Amino acid sequence: SDQFTGGVVVRAGIRAVLLAIGCAVLTTAPIVAAEPLDPELADAIRDYTRREMDSLGVPGAAVVVVHGDGIVFAEGFGRADADGREVTPTTPFDLASVSKSLTAIAVMRQVEAGALELDAPVRRYLPWFGDEQPALAEVTVSDLLGHQSGWSVGDGQANLADSYDGADAFERNVHRLASTEPTYARGTFEYSNANYDVLAHLVEVSSGVPFAEYIETRVFEPLDMRHSHATESSADADGMAQGFYPFFGIRVPYEVPYIPGGIGSGFLSASAEDLGHALIFHLNGGSYGGAQVLSPESLDVLHRPISHPDPSSGYAGGLWVYPLWSAGALNAEGDRPEYRVPVVLEHGGDHASAATAILLLPEERWGVAVLFNINDGAAPSRYHQLHYGIATMLLGGEAPETVAYEDPVLQYIRTIVVAVILLQLVGIAWAIRRLRRWRRSPDSAPRGRGAIVGHLIPALALDVAVTAAFVWLYLDRSEAPFEVLA
Repeated sequence: SDQFTGGVVVRAGIRAVLLAIGCAVLTTAPIVAAEPLDPELADAIRDYTRREMDSLGVPGAAVVVVHGDGIVFAEGFGRADADGREVTPTTPFDLASVSKSLTAIAVMRQVEAGALELDAPVRRYLPWFGDEQPALAEVTVSDLLGHQSGWSVGDGQANLADSYDGADAFERNVHRLASTEPTYARGTFEYSNANYDVLAHLVEVSSGVPFAEYIETRVFEPLDMRHSHATESSADADGMAQGFYPFFGIRVPYEVPYIPGGIGSGFLSASAEDLGHALIFHLNGGSYGGAQVLSPESLDVLHRPISHPDPSSGYAGGLWVYPLWSAGALNAEGDRPEYRVPVVLEHGGDHASAATAILLLPEERWGVAVLFNINDGAAPSRYHQLHYGIATMLLGGEAPETVAYEDPVLQYIRTIVVAVILLQLVGIAWAIRRLRRWRRSPDSAPRGRGAIVGHLIPALALDVAVTAAFVWLYLDRSEAPFEVLA
């Protein structure tokens, strides 16, 4: 998703937003099948989207809202690239970790085909898995779906510095993971791209079809996702939105390296309209356009929490599951009034130059997809609140103010590090100037070589130590390998 696929940095903030504002969830459907939103509400969503884009400095965005089995709102906003090309609902965007929700569908298609079993150990399909790290020998397919393998955030991000694009890119990455000692015990929730990278490899091993080809023919095609891609070349040919990054507040085009061995966890692309089709599939018992892509029973697996990161949330098959406490409705009948609390299914995605999100509220049969072609690794949670705000508006409420939920250290650490480095350079320049002056006027210099060294070195050493301390703090709080953050 920052190249931190997985939205790890914003996970706590997203839950806080959900619990605070009680949004509904939205979905998309065949664009020909639905009546549009009420014009006043549609105008309010447009105004809100443009206001947030201006506030966050978002160059381009696409928004799709669905209800039942149809798209009720689908629009592009702003520019898709530095040349000013307009964003449309069919413009492909980098999905980042929203990719996991599509990989989970591919996994369940293989489960329905009898080629994978959820409770089977990965070792059944990859006999070498667990040889180097015995703790991995019992990890199951279901463990991977629910992020319970024991791998850490950093374990799953290490391959983001490896753009190897050979036919064995998945196998290469999974061999790396199989030799990586898990940080946590099996069954412990820890969100990690590693889990979905292994799942994608299991799909291609069990099907005999490369994962990119499998997801295009067996997920994108039946869902009529015509502007969705599993390769960088096909996405670029279809006019994928160019990414931007706000370097110290200045938006500049920024290309996130494409990682072929990581497409299952974070490198698929799709348009907002296509994501609407996927959301319709989720809202309609696994069917789309008259075709049953997954059985209702298999869809239930994708909606039912496998793991529980905390008492108020769960993780299912490529979807977070939250209760929306503040959206609860009081049932005052009877002696003991009770609240009905709706449940939302959600996933966001973060890359250095992309912020994406999908939301589902199955009982209300609403859904929303929001795609941005920019992000800010210092405070990505701000880029993951538009879909909640739109959902609140759909329920008759007012969109809440956008706030940042990240650790303050992460929000400002890079600016502090740059400032300290600049001060250090100023200090070095000052030291060089003094040395030159002392050479020209020896009488003005401290007496003896040792005195000169003692006069300059402590200050320079302090500069270096302070800089190193801030860099270490940034690495420690970011939970990512140095080669990725660099």
